[in-house]
Order: sequence, then structure tokens, then C-alpha cells
Amino acid sequence: MKPIFTAIILVSLCFFSCQNPSKLEQLLACESSETFRFDKTSTDFNKTFSIQNYKKWKTNLYYDEYQSSIMIADTTKALDKTFIFEIAMYDGELNFTAAFNAGLKAKIEQNNLELVEENYFKWQDKPAYYSRSKGIKNKRNYQELNIYINHEPTRYLKAQIQVYGDQNIQERFCSSLQLFTTLKIK
Repeated sequence: MKPIFTAIILVSLCFFSCQNPSKLEQLLACESSETFRFDKTSTDFNKTFSIQNYKKWKTNLYYDEYQSSIMIADTTKALDKTFIFEIAMYDGELNFTAAFNAGLKAKIEQNNLELVEENYFKWQDKPAYYSRSKGIKNKRNYQELNIYINHEPTRYLKAQIQVYGDQNIQERFCSSLQLFTTLKIK
């Protein structure tokens, strides 16, 4: 009787504490990592979306007539030990076409970066795309992950995650996706 009771407790604990990785985390081969317990919700200037983060992290809001964005960075760590996360809602159309891909690849080349991987996926039943590129920026090794989500016919969301340095790149990208999964579009 005792082994059955123990098994039930273990299964229950895993059910309530284990999170299934998002489709994006699966595509990026993220393994279980430290789970953040955020203590702050940031809402963009136009109140179109919100995202969770920490009070101690630096948060900047920006808006103009075409976009509303939130930039988040853990400034308590060195740049090569953390990530910079920016997410924005843009007014305008986004179509995942050959022209879209060509434009992104041209921009990657223009910034002297090399495309590492790209893929299409679904995010909350919306068509989405990500690209990961690497190169040198500000005399440092640099990688960026760009995520595009076609939210509505006239609005789309773009998230950009920047990682500097050579150590724990994958871990930092995967940690940043924990921010992304807290995204709530209003």
C-alpha cells in the first residue's frame, strides 16, 4: 500500500510542477532549466500586451505611431552572462512569403550575421516564425533570436533576444523563452 501511495504522490507532484515545453522551446531543443518566479508584470505603452519579469531587471517602454515595445535586461549580471529581451507589437501586415524570407536574410547579411537556423511554428494557434543568427557585434561574439507572430491581419508581434559572449548560449536563450511564454496579448 505504501509504494502505491508514494507513486501517486510522485505522479501528482510531476503533474503540477513539471511544465511541458512550448513548441518554440522544443524547436530550440531546450531542456528543463531553472524556473523563474517573476514578481512584476510589465504592460506596453499602448496596453496591447503584457509580460512578466523581475522588479530588479531594467525595463524600458517605447512607442511611436507604428509600434509599442518593452525591453527587459537583467543589469545585475555582466552582459556575457545574461540576455537582452525586446518585444514589440507592430501595426502593419506580416505575411510569411518568399519576399519576407528574402528580406530577413538580406537584413541578417547587412548586419554581418550568419543565419544559424530558422523554422515556422504555431504560437497559440497563430502562424509564427523564428530565426537564429550569429556574428560579431560591438567587438563581441553575438547571437540573436528573432520571433515573429502573425497576430492579426493588421498587427504582428516581434520578439528579439540578444546574447553576447560564448558561454551558456543555449541556456540563456532557453531562459529568455520563459519570459516569452508569459506573454499575454490583450
